[in-house]
Amino acid sequence: MTTSNMKVESKGNELIITRIFNAPPALMFEMWSHCKHLKHWWGPKEWPMDECSLDFHVGGEWRYCLRGPNEGDESWGIAVYKEIEKPEKIVYQDNFSDKFGNINKQMPTMVVTNKFIENNWKTTQVSNIIYESPEELKKVLDMGMIQGMTSSMERLDEYLATI
Repeated sequence: MTTSNMKVESKGNELIITRIFNAPPALMFEMWSHCKHLKHWWGPKEWPMDECSLDFHVGGEWRYCLRGPNEGDESWGIAVYKEIEKPEKIVYQDNFSDKFGNINKQMPTMVVTNKFIENNWKTTQVSNIIYESPEELKKVLDMGMIQGMTSSMERLDEYLATI
């Protein structure tokens, strides 16, 4: 499936999202490694990031909250960095959580590998997302993951144009 300059593939418990950005890999790496940037684009347009704290090193945590359009709508997440290779790759385990960082075991856990590949002065970003099972992947797809990622990537494009 291809939507809005984004190619999406799913195989079993794996989701692969590929998109080209008009920015060099070093800048794309920066977009993913600092709250000052993430706050401008992470999350769907209707559910922007409202809170962010990030300790960017292997073993460090990224905690965030997306707030929805209705009073009380919020979605908390906590990610732990597993591998960082500047400016080529960031690997983290992402979980739904409460505002205190307690993992919500009822929701899917994912391991995300973001690769930033130089492509004629642009970056091909490949996000490989592994879930514990095909059923867990289906759960997030049914929740609107593709639409949310499409919106986030469009917001990232818009933000990059301002830098």
